[in-house]
Amino acid sequence: MSQEDFIREAGAQFCIVGPQISEAEIDAVFPEPFPGKDDLVQFYLHYNGGGRTEQCCVIHCGNPEHRASRNHLEKMKIEGFFSISSNPEERMLPFAPMRRCHATRLRIFAEYPAMKTFLEKHIPIAFDHSGDECWIDTQDGRIEYIPWDTWKEGPIEIASSFREFVLKFWNAGSGGCPIDPPSSS
Repeated sequence: MSQEDFIREAGAQFCIVGPQISEAEIDAVFPEPFPGKDDLVQFYLHYNGGGRTEQCCVIHCGNPEHRASRNHLEKMKIEGFFSISSNPEERMLPFAPMRRCHATRLRIFAEYPAMKTFLEKHIPIAFDHSGDECWIDTQDGRIEYIPWDTWKEGPIEIASSFREFVLKFWNAGSGGCPIDPPSSS
């Protein structure tokens, strides 16, 4: 699948997208190269986060039956992607900024060496129906999922690349509102 087709198919799942950003802003969050970074950069240049509904990032399902367990990741429903923005005035609600999420997790888990090490080389990129996050390894591009009710068991690798993650968990998902991708002029 071409990168253009990949981006177009991902866009069909969004109901709401984030404000436009530049490649320099993306590189500020992801400064080092890693496998699949080109796909991530193009994805964020077109959409910069967003979700399947206008309420994404604000409301997460509290029903424990809807939570994807470690043994049933096929039940995971990705609701949206975190946005990249260093300027709070440029964010539009309900987007949760990637950097704030990351800083909060670092603060919470500072006393847990294994989690601190994980957080130092991963950035949150997406969240599921119950509010748990998917993280990209900024060294090798793998995507890992952490169900926070079982965080002590460690993260779970769910995709070997950003593209695989989008194709498997975002494009295959349900509930998206088709939109036309913003022009990249």
